[in-house]
Amino acid sequence: GVYLLSFLPQSDVDRIVSFAASRGKRSFAALLPNNAYGSLVEAELQRAVAGAGGRVMSSQRYDLDKTSMQTQATSLAALVKSGGVDAVFLPDAGDAAPFLAQVLAANGVTADKITYLGSGQWDNDQRVASESNLNGGWYPAPENAGFGSFAKRYQAAYGAAPSRTVSLAYDATSLAAGLAGRFGDQRFSQQTLTNPNGFIGIDGAFRFLANGLNQRGLAVYQINRGTAQIIDSAPRTFTGASGT
Repeated sequence: GVYLLSFLPQSDVDRIVSFAASRGKRSFAALLPNNAYGSLVEAELQRAVAGAGGRVMSSQRYDLDKTSMQTQATSLAALVKSGGVDAVFLPDAGDAAPFLAQVLAANGVTADKITYLGSGQWDNDQRVASESNLNGGWYPAPENAGFGSFAKRYQAAYGAAPSRTVSLAYDATSLAAGLAGRFGDQRFSQQTLTNPNGFIGIDGAFRFLANGLNQRGLAVYQINRGTAQIIDSAPRTFTGASGT
């Protein structure tokens, strides 16, 4: 009976892999942190790539220190240079993706030879956007326009900028009120909450799954010399999404 409204790694992986496949990418490699997030992303990457008709050529795990990261990135570079890899997935946040890209570049794997794929953790991170070795990379995230409009209204009402996750609380409250007004006693039943058409929130379309997870309509951004632009818009519906 619990449903997650948060931004989940599964949605990130599904979106970026399906988009990459639509652009002709079939062979993937990945550098992933050796933690629970890395395990989850690795399993989803294998599933999503297989579903897209591709192959994961290598998936290497690094501990959260630069020595381990350098070792694993150097090892992966040898595979990539041997040919047969179309895209390298670097989903980690903060300084990790830029550092890994620098090591790969030092070993002959550059952005003009490979497409880098990221996760929603890259979004609005200037460390990632300004890393020249990640130029041209793709990553999934909600379209910024919805949150931007919400943030202006929030600032006007409360005199302070909202944290990024405030939109989740707003959507949860809005959804609860909307369902209560429309569905009466069935407002929070599984059938109502897992409507395959989904709902529309501040960050776009989303829907709950029977296992308590969610799916989100995400855009794909491309890094371009310190900025990021949408190159594939977020879907507005799943199968005709209904509003909250």
